[in-house]
Formats: sequence, structure tokens, C-alpha cells
Amino acid sequence: MPLEVERKYLNVDFAALRLALGGLGARNLGAHFESNWVFDTPDARLFASGRLLRLRLQEWPGAMRHVLTLKLPAAQNERFKTREEHELEVADNAVMRAVLEGLGYTVGARYEKVREPWLVEGVEVALDTLPFAAVVELEGEAGRIERLAARLGLDRAETSAKSYHQLHQEWRRLHKLPPDISFVFDAEQRRRCRRELGLANTEQPGGGPGATVGA
Repeated sequence: MPLEVERKYLNVDFAALRLALGGLGARNLGAHFESNWVFDTPDARLFASGRLLRLRLQEWPGAMRHVLTLKLPAAQNERFKTREEHELEVADNAVMRAVLEGLGYTVGARYEKVREPWLVEGVEVALDTLPFAAVVELEGEAGRIERLAARLGLDRAETSAKSYHQLHQEWRRLHKLPPDISFVFDAEQRRRCRRELGLANTEQPGGGPGATVGA
């Protein structure tokens, strides 16, 4: 049973973290742009049951990857987010989307981020740039996450086991903004992010209103 175990770290200095990762011999797996579509039934049964059905497009210069993911309800844990996860790489994003829509699912929400993943000591360290925050996410075995966090100095940072959707809603409440289930870069932000990654500045296709996200 594949389990996703992760913890997020907030307000981290990315430049200092990169130096610390380099000092431990971490391997940079290549920063990329992510576009995510979250699917649900018209009456949001997946969200109500704590499940997430997501189609993701990852883009690197000269390469892209499409991944379909099903996440089952997360275990209750204040220190880590743990949930069963199943992933399948697919050949064509548009065809997979058509299959899902043919089965009665609709796009409930969209979200984007730039992810810079590193691998060290059996833990993936992701430096995530989102439209509303910069967050570090560690994924691996719980004990390894704690040991690596201490070595990287992340044990002094604010931690969270919340999803990006939950963090986004908190950010919107803090800034007195109405709820919004999607979080995508505006056109200028997207162009800048893609230019820095060496990607073509293409607009991403939109998604309709609906359920919610649980990244």
C-alpha cells in the first residue's frame, strides 16, 4: 500500500536551504512548472469523502510528464500528513481528461506551482513556489523527515501538516479575501516563472468551478 508521508515548512529562506542541501550532497531533480486539475462528481462526493482525483502536467525544458493521482482520506496527525496514494503516468493529458469527463467527473479546481525537488537521505525535499506562498515540503519516512529537517535547520521553522488548499484558504482569510478554491498564477507571474524555467510562455487551459483541492 503506497503511503504519502509529508510535512510542510513555512517561511523558509530558499537560498540558505539550497546551500544546506548542497552541503549534504543532495541531488537536484530539476525545477519544473506544474499545472493541476482536480476532478470530482458534480455533487462533490470525492471531496466530501476526503478523496482527491488529480491530473497533473509537469513541464521541464524539452520534456513533460502527465500523472493521474488518486489520494485516499488523510490520517489525522498534527505532525505529518499521511495518506494512501496511487499514481499512474499517462501518455496524453487531454485524452485522460476526456476519459474522466466521459465517466462523469468534472474539473472542480485548478492550481499551479513551481516545484524544485531535491533528493537526499531517502527524503524528497521540494521547494514550492505557489501564487500565495513559498513552502518547503519533505516527503519520506517520518523518522527520516525529522532527522533531515534537523540537519537542514528546518526544525526551527514553522511546520504544517495542512494541505495547500487549507493553507491557501487561511491566507485568503488573513488578507480578507473571499474564498477561492483554485490558486493559479496571474498572467504576468506565469510568464515570469516559465521564462525563469526556460519554458515557452503558453497560457494554460482553464477549469470550471466546483469542489476543492487537497494538494
